[in-house]
Amino acid sequence: MSIIVDQLDNGVTLLMEDIKSINTASLGFFVKTGGKNELAGEEGISHFIEHLLFKGTTNRTALEISEEIDNQGGMINAYTSAERTAYYIQMTSQTLDIGMDILNDMFLNSTFTDENIEKERNVIIEEIRMYEDIPEEVIHEENLAFAVTGVQGKSVAGTIEGLKEINRERILNYFYDTYKPENIVVAVAGNIDIDHVRKKLNNGIGQLKDRSSKRIYNGEMIVNSGEKIISQETNQVHLCINTLGVSNLDDKRIVASVISNVLGGNMSSRLFQKVREERGLAYSVYSYTSSFDEGGLFTIYAGTTHEDYKEVIEIIENELKDIRENGITAKELQKAKNQFLSMVTFGLESSKGKMTRMAGSYLNNGYVKSIDNVIKEIEGVTLEDVKELAQKIFDEKYLSRTILGNI
Repeated sequence: MSIIVDQLDNGVTLLMEDIKSINTASLGFFVKTGGKNELAGEEGISHFIEHLLFKGTTNRTALEISEEIDNQGGMINAYTSAERTAYYIQMTSQTLDIGMDILNDMFLNSTFTDENIEKERNVIIEEIRMYEDIPEEVIHEENLAFAVTGVQGKSVAGTIEGLKEINRERILNYFYDTYKPENIVVAVAGNIDIDHVRKKLNNGIGQLKDRSSKRIYNGEMIVNSGEKIISQETNQVHLCINTLGVSNLDDKRIVASVISNVLGGNMSSRLFQKVREERGLAYSVYSYTSSFDEGGLFTIYAGTTHEDYKEVIEIIENELKDIRENGITAKELQKAKNQFLSMVTFGLESSKGKMTRMAGSYLNNGYVKSIDNVIKEIEGVTLEDVKELAQKIFDEKYLSRTILGNI
């Protein structure tokens, strides 16, 4: 069955796909707000609210929220990123109603009590401390590479000092300003009754009030160049080499992903082979792309030794130069295409994969791309496309290094 794009009575966007060949269903509530939308004094508040929605409603305690899902063998989870906050469940088709009830309840009736705010503040502070003990996490959070006018580029979790200043009033104001129908996309995929799901959600999240907001966000992405050294007692030297990427709105996103795949996306990639397999200079070396509405970032990470880190930097930067000047081979391009085509196929094998794809496509494009169009985009990437984009994003004026360790 084709994907249905609809709206609930209050304007919440609803995406549905009925798949009779499976016996599961996945449901996600996606809110178009995250770290980049936070104003001064609100750093980390999106993530804070994500935690608090699990802490109790007027109808359920925190324990009852988790128990009702666990008792049915389902799964519930959430995440916060720079641009969105998402809550999702996976259930058997027969128990989807329970999941819908719970997500509806969390969005409509969360209590945000002072007691729960204090408890969860302490939980998040410990989460931050945990990541501060992981150098690989620290270097990704504190890399030199980019900033956006506003808050994007800072940790989604916020800072310990900042979290201590966030009170209930700020939490409620931010929640009412951002958790409103025009900012919410609901996606449901699996063996579902379309009419029943629409009615159930209309009686739930469809009753969320449309609150006016005076919040203004005008983000502009700035990609920094240069070098930043983070002095820290570590067993390894950790490296982040960054350069310009592409935005969510750029039709070259798949081309950037192809370049990343070839450079450091798997065990047969150039950097894995040259840094780890041929020279034994690192255990972990990889690349990835990050895309936002305002722009993007291309990142290469490696963890190596004090003695070898300069050589690793040289290898990485030589590969960037080689791709910029010479592009990639036809064999590398086809291998990357095959991997992306397989990922598309794998994503169609589960209700969660279909739900996530629908939501992501709609949030990025304003519509859900058909699988046929996705496949055409992948297959349509040429060697010329790769070289043209590499010449742009691997320009040395965008290149930065962040180095963490005993140097």
